[in-house]
Amino acid sequence: MSTPARNAPCPCGSGKKYKRCCLAPKKTKKSASPVKLVPVFTELDQLSNSVYDLIRKNKLNEAEAAGKKLLFEYPDEIDGFHRLAQVYEARGDTKKAVEYYRKAADFAKSSEGFDKETVDWFHSEARRLKTEE
Repeated sequence: MSTPARNAPCPCGSGKKYKRCCLAPKKTKKSASPVKLVPVFTELDQLSNSVYDLIRKNKLNEAEAAGKKLLFEYPDEIDGFHRLAQVYEARGDTKKAVEYYRKAADFAKSSEGFDKETVDWFHSEARRLKTEE
């Protein structure tokens, strides 16, 4: 299995992007004094992660609103489709969840920076939900 793209969902299942979760930082030469790395999260990352956090807290109306805000404010990013799919899945609205997983797959397929595994993963999520109906 190849390494996921940086913007793909993390394969660990956290719901975060691979680059913000399990992607190992590049190795650098050790310096005499250790440098503490502080993660830098963009507004996009914060909004996207807030949707996931709201889902975990079962605040699904707020999560849906934040997911729609992602789509509106960041139309050139996949996060809105992915997060809304997760919201609808958590809500038990399989039809909408499948629709948004497919939209995420279509987005990944037509955009740079996504590999075939990412597209396949979104399609597999849609298929998984269809079989659970």
